Amino acid sequence: VGALAVLLTGRWPNLRETMSLITGGALIVQVATLVPPVLAGQSPGVLLAVPVPGVPLALQIEPLGLLFALIAAVLWVATTVYAIGYMRGHGEKHQTRFYAFFAIAISATMGVALAQNLFTLFLFYELLTLSTYALV
Repeated sequence: VGALAVLLTGRWPNLRETMSLITGGALIVQVATLVPPVLAGQSPGVLLAVPVPGVPLALQIEPLGLLFALIAAVLWVATTVYAIGYMRGHGEKHQTRFYAFFAIAISATMGVALAQNLFTLFLFYELLTLSTYALV
């Protein structure tokens, strides 16, 4: 969603960067809403797909993964603030592409943090690898 918002507002740098920050703030809120159920001992999850019989693509909220997701979400907003200053200050080209891949990277990071099994972890880690390659 964040990458799409960035791509749709790419012509307007202030709006594009605002959308990136709003998306980051929304991610923090969404991850924070998962804290009370986990503290209550629940472990909510979601089955995304079953691409191969017996090998689900699924997410599961557990305490350590939730902590990692919350830290990553907060750091993403801080990094976005830094990136805005850096990208503008150096007049970097392709800023819209950077912010779109940046949003995909944080989405993949959430998938890594909340992966239920190794298959899901592998897919999200590969997505993270591919999306961060475009940031360099």
